[in-house]
This record gives sequence, structure tokens and C-alpha cells, in this order.
Amino acid sequence: MGNPSEKQAGLANFGNWQKAVQFVGLCSQNPFVACQLARSALTAEQLAADPEAWASLAFITKEDLMGDQRLAPPFGTRCTNSLDEIGVIVESSGTTATGKETHCITRDDYAETLRRWGASLQRMGVTAEDIVAMTFPVGMSGGGVKHVDAYAALGAKVLRIANLSTRAKLDALAYYGATVLIATPFYVDRLGAVATEAGIDVGALKVRKIVVATQSVTLDWVKSTEQKWNARLHEWYGTSAGLIAFSCANGMVNERGKRGTLHWDPDFELIEVLDVETGKLVADGQRGELVGTPLVSTAEPLFRIRTRDEVRFRAPGTCLCGSHWPGIESGTVRRLDGMFKVKGVNVWPSHVEDVLFGIDSIRDYRVRIALDPKGREVMRMELLTYPERSSEQLVKTLSERLRSETGLGFDVSASDDSTQWLHETTGEAAKPRRWLDERMK
Repeated sequence: MGNPSEKQAGLANFGNWQKAVQFVGLCSQNPFVACQLARSALTAEQLAADPEAWASLAFITKEDLMGDQRLAPPFGTRCTNSLDEIGVIVESSGTTATGKETHCITRDDYAETLRRWGASLQRMGVTAEDIVAMTFPVGMSGGGVKHVDAYAALGAKVLRIANLSTRAKLDALAYYGATVLIATPFYVDRLGAVATEAGIDVGALKVRKIVVATQSVTLDWVKSTEQKWNARLHEWYGTSAGLIAFSCANGMVNERGKRGTLHWDPDFELIEVLDVETGKLVADGQRGELVGTPLVSTAEPLFRIRTRDEVRFRAPGTCLCGSHWPGIESGTVRRLDGMFKVKGVNVWPSHVEDVLFGIDSIRDYRVRIALDPKGREVMRMELLTYPERSSEQLVKTLSERLRSETGLGFDVSASDDSTQWLHETTGEAAKPRRWLDERMK
């Protein structure tokens, strides 16, 4: 079975394996956990005795969680606490069209969660002096309410401005002197475009940090946005089940002009990054699927959750900040699901983004899959480029690359006019939809 100490050392690059297996032992009688162990042909004792056994523990999928909720609504058989011990209830955003996961958190665990969030926010440079403009809705999704509560727990003042118009949000940023802005990359662009129309210089506002999530972006986008807003960009990664990672003080781009790192606390969660083909732990700088185990989750113990997010792993000690927390590369999180079949060919958005975001001229994109008047499937790609970088040559070069990489033709057009760019979003957290399948209309 190999050398357990070597395997344990490998897992230590990703989180506290010992804490994880102790948690399994404490929860082994939970119906949901017992079923997971039975599917894996493992016992809690075997997991605790051999680090290699951890890789044989069956994954938890969204389908597993939804099925468990249908079996014992609303929280499923995985819930270990009585209702009077539950402090917070959250849902997933539902953007995958397969239903919303429901997650419950005890009061004690929620207090600890906010403390851990707070530690990451402080590492990012947020203090009690900050005024935070929160553009995410504060509803049933976990991201909104945890952001508000975590920043407030630090002593920061939180502006809950999601329900305001874009123009009114800009007025609120100026009136209250907001120093931190939380938004999707799409919405940061939207705010900038509306500000330009109104003659507002966003760089003259007091915003010094912008925290974004939900979208992969180019290095050029980060650098140009920082210059426009005169602020440092940071990134946050989170899931409804409680997995989190935050940029450090270096932000999304470090002092060497390279992508920064989103770190996670190894005592708060064990996050594995697994090669999509082999299922093995990846090495520093390699991409793989993020699989997470929350270590502060007594109300619903969940082990090895498949996120279907593809990330690039950054090993402890590799970030310029010197942190020994592991992490993932900033701005490069992509979805592994959401495959589209066009003309009998499987098209993966992550594969297309590999091509697109290798070209600095491209600021953003969207794809519409439709039927032409003769009933033929077509893919229309619209590009948002930087001013003075749109060109026929760019369109021609990209079209050729996409055909070479995917075997399909894209009808590509490009524009640098961000004021006409439609910022289409979906879900409570305003996640952008870059791919639209209109063949059924």
C-alpha cells in the first residue's frame, strides 16, 4: 500500500487529514456518513489507520445531497442536530438547474465560521475602519449573509446596497465613502460603464479594495481594473457547503505581475485538488478538480464533496506572502460541468476559455448556441475587447484557434464598447451566464 507517512505528508499539503478522520469517527453512525462508508467498503477505523484509505472514500455529489433532502426534508438524514440547535440555514444558488441544496449550521459552528472568515479577511487587509459596499443580495444563499456577518464581526461597516440601481450604488459608494467593494467581475465592469456615462471617476472614490468571485478573468482585466479604480483586486471562492478561500494581501496580481493565490485554512477544511483523469493529488502548479471536506460542520458532516470546479493548486509556501496555507491560483477557477453538445461534438466551456484567456486583447466573452433559419446549429461568440484592440485579425486568429481546438466553427464578433455589453446574470448571487443555449426557443 506504499508508505503511509509519505501519503500523510502529501495530504498535509492540502489540509489537516488527522482532524478529518477524527471527524469521520465521531460521525460514523450518522446515516448519511454510514452510507458513504458502506459505498466505499471502508470503516472509520480503517480511515484513521491508513492515510492511503482516504483516497478510497467515496465522493459526495450534488445529486447525493439532493437525494438525501428528498428522503428526509428539509435537511436530509445528514443533519445531526435538533432544530433548536440550528442557528443559520442557507441554500445553494440553484444555477445548475438541478435544485437547491439546503445546509444548516449550528450557532457555535457559525460563530467559529465567522471567526475563520475574519482571519482570512484580516490577512487580506480588511480592518474595523473599512466601510464595505455589498452588491450581492443578502438572501438564502450562504455567500451574502456570511459576507455581511463576517465583515460586521470585524467591526467593519457594511452597506447592503444590492437592491439599489447601478447608478444609486455609485452614489452610495461616494456618499458613505466606501473603502471595500464586493461584486462579481461582470458587475465591477457594469459599475465602471455607468460611472463613465455619468461622468464619475471611479478612481477618485475611496474604494481601496475590490473583492470579486464567480468568474475566471484575464490578467489584463485585473491590471486594467485596478488602474481604473485605483484599488487592489482580491478574490473570494466559496461553496454553499462552507468551503472558502481568500486572496492574501498580495491580491489577484502579485508584485511580480503574476497571478496571486487564494488561501484556505487547513484546520478549517481539507481541500484536495485531484487530477481529472487519474484522481490523484496534483502537484504545485497543476490543475484538477477541487474536492472539499469542511472541518467545522457538526450539524451536517460532509466528507469529500465534489465541487465540479477546476482549479490550479498552489502548494504551501509558494505564495510571495510566505504563508504556509495551501491555495489555488487566482482568477482561473472554471466549471467542469455544463458541457454542450453541438453538431454531435462535446463542447466544454473550460476548454474554450483555455483558448480565449490566452489572448490578452480579450476582456470578456459570451456564446449563444442557436439554430439558423435553416435549422442548422450555430455558435455565435461575442467578444468584449480593450479599446483599440478589436481587429479583424483578432477575430480571424481566434476563429482558427477555436476550430483547431474544438473541431467546430464559431461565428466570432468583437467590440470594445462596454456600454453596450449586456451584463446577463442568473441566480441569487448574480453569477454571470456566459453560455446561452437558445436552440429550444
